[in-house]
Amino acid sequence: MTQHYAPPVWRSNAQGDTRKVGFELEFAGLSLAKAAAAVAQGIGGEVCKETQAECRVNHPEFGDFKIELDWSLAKNMARKRLEEQGEQAQDSDDLLMTLVTEIARQVVPMEVVCPPVPIDRLDCLDAMVQALREAGALGTAEGLLYAFGVHINAELPNTQAPTLVPYLQAYALAQGWLVKAHRVDALRRLSPYIDAYSKKYLRCVMDYTDSTPIDQILDDYLTHNPTRNRGMDLLPLFKTVDEEKVMARVDDEKVNARPTFHYRLPNCEIEQSDWSLSQSWNVWCVVEHLAADPATLSKLVAQWKQWDEQVLNLSEEPWHSTLDQIYKNLLSA
Repeated sequence: MTQHYAPPVWRSNAQGDTRKVGFELEFAGLSLAKAAAAVAQGIGGEVCKETQAECRVNHPEFGDFKIELDWSLAKNMARKRLEEQGEQAQDSDDLLMTLVTEIARQVVPMEVVCPPVPIDRLDCLDAMVQALREAGALGTAEGLLYAFGVHINAELPNTQAPTLVPYLQAYALAQGWLVKAHRVDALRRLSPYIDAYSKKYLRCVMDYTDSTPIDQILDDYLTHNPTRNRGMDLLPLFKTVDEEKVMARVDDEKVNARPTFHYRLPNCEIEQSDWSLSQSWNVWCVVEHLAADPATLSKLVAQWKQWDEQVLNLSEEPWHSTLDQIYKNLLSA
């Protein structure tokens, strides 16, 4: 069944091309070989095995879908074995790596990292999700330790400050609402991987204007968020803007420069028959639509500032009802 992927208001990037989105899915229940075969079946493409912890499926239009065990130790060990033993290390009779990967699968997820797909072609991923489900992929709710997520890497319209400011303010307003809208799993909320932005950082963001310089935006973010562990990780984005400044504050080899948000809140519910990536994407699009609506955004920022001045806040944030309505409008469009 084709799912509805809500279109963002801003549909083009800085070059005038259609914006693209990359998804990352974390799940359990499948070996590397079975996961790769399911991806190849769903999208159409050829499996290319790299090590016993990593492989890829090449799509003729979009590029490589990477399938890997999400554990650096296992991946580094598998690469070293390949260097030492050549193609023999890819075979199932490499008993050491077979043991390592089997043990790792009990505690860390398998991950599919999709290449960037144009926003008007996202429904082509539905067949891949269906194939993984039918092969036996298990998501967040299927185990006490399965704090699995879906990451959304949405390309920005551009990386200029006047575009970044409304996105940051829209996300700042929505971060509590997003947790509810995604029904973020309790274990994932307790983990440090998707921490919310602090109140001190939100106060910086809410004072931004169209004339706020990009250097201040970077400095504020790195002061308050010198880590990948945020519901919306901006380090990949800011590394494309000023790599030297980011790497001077954050020593993490996993931070890869790309002109995208790295949004990490959604659960992966791949085992559920009615689940689609569209559900995660459509919730995210509330941020997209609020960022592109300056009148509503200004009104909600003012509400937030009033709310922040109060000594005690016991009722729900008043701007959440507006976010609810934006979401309903997106689903009914």
